[in-house]
This record gives sequence, structure tokens and C-alpha cells, in this order.
Amino acid sequence: MPEGIPWPFSRFYDRYVNRVFVKWFRLIAADVKARQISGIIVDIGTGPGRLPLEVAKQVGDAGLFGIDISEDMVKIAQRNAEREGLADRVRYRVGSAYDTGLGDNSVDLILSTGTIHHLRTPGLAFDEFHRILRIGGEAWLYDGRRDATKAEFEATVHKLGMEGDLPLPIWLLKSMWPHMHVGLKTEAYISGNVGRALSASPFKDYDVRKEGAYVTIMLRKT
Repeated sequence: MPEGIPWPFSRFYDRYVNRVFVKWFRLIAADVKARQISGIIVDIGTGPGRLPLEVAKQVGDAGLFGIDISEDMVKIAQRNAEREGLADRVRYRVGSAYDTGLGDNSVDLILSTGTIHHLRTPGLAFDEFHRILRIGGEAWLYDGRRDATKAEFEATVHKLGMEGDLPLPIWLLKSMWPHMHVGLKTEAYISGNVGRALSASPFKDYDVRKEGAYVTIMLRKT
């Protein structure tokens, strides 16, 4: 599996797949607002850049960055920001989870959705997240659970209000979910490749939990 989504698949991802998650992005943005987190907020693996745009709409005093390994995705994200009238609020740059190009202790919150399962060496990413976060800063990482049950998948779709936005009927997507490259099996995040990388990382304050068809990894730099 590639660590980024190259052209021309980046265009398909922007036009169809990523749009499905906008309501989810709004919920994440609402959590950022409720926690009163501002400062510098970075979305790692931003893709078409919609998550930081939703945060910008709800959090007026944050400096927002979107980082993606794909040059084409960054171009798409910049165009999306211009269409939303938010190009002056959100900046995008080419970079990776291993090398963000940001300074030490410079970030208040890291966000990332659907990126961790793409990483061949997640430990390097956790090292980079720890380097750029300020003391007390957090990373909120969300990834799919490939072994989520049909019931868990359906509950997630309902929770996120995605029914009318799905590109295929929900019954078909429920059947396809275990075979789609949307994440790893739950064990990988707990005791497998990702879990071991977390245990060996500089983060001593972290939590991994199942939430429907997804896993949420919360990291805090102490």
C-alpha cells in the first residue's frame, strides 16, 4: 500500500471519497472548539484539506496547516481553501508524517484521519509528532478498523450522518468494509505494529480505544 495517494487517484479521492467525511470533520472541529484549543493546529495526511477547513470555520484564532506527501493533494487542498474563502486562514505544504518541516515544540494540536495505516514505520511518525508538539500538546489520530463488524460499521455511518452521502448503498459497503484498505485490524493498534511503536515512543500518556468502525489514538506530550 502506498504511503500517499498519487495522481490521478487523488482527483477521485477528492471528488468522491473524501467528501463523505465532511460531517465527521465537523464533529472533530466541534471537539477542538469545545476543548478551547487554539494556537497552531496541524492536519497530517490532510489529503484534499477539508478537515483544517472545517476547523477554521469553528475556531477563529487558530493557525492551521495541512500537510500531505502528495504534491497533487496539496494543490487540490489549496484550491478547496480558495473556494471556501479560507486560503488566508489555512496553509498547505508537502511533507510527511516522518518529516513535517515544522519546528521543535511549535504545535498545539495534531490531527490525522485515515493516515496511520498507510505508514510503514509508525514509530518514526510518533517521534516526529512528539518533536513538534509543545508540552501539553496533543495528537488526535483516527483510523479505520478493518475487522469492525457490520453492526459497528452501520452504527458509525448513523452516528456521523453519512447515509445520504455514501457513494454506494450501505448494505454493499458493509459487506466490502473488511476487504477495503481503510485501516488495520484492531490488534495492530493495540499489540501489533502500531501498538508496539506506541509503547516504544516518547509518548508516555496515550490512549487507544475503539469507536464503532474506527480506532482513536490520543497522545499527549508531558
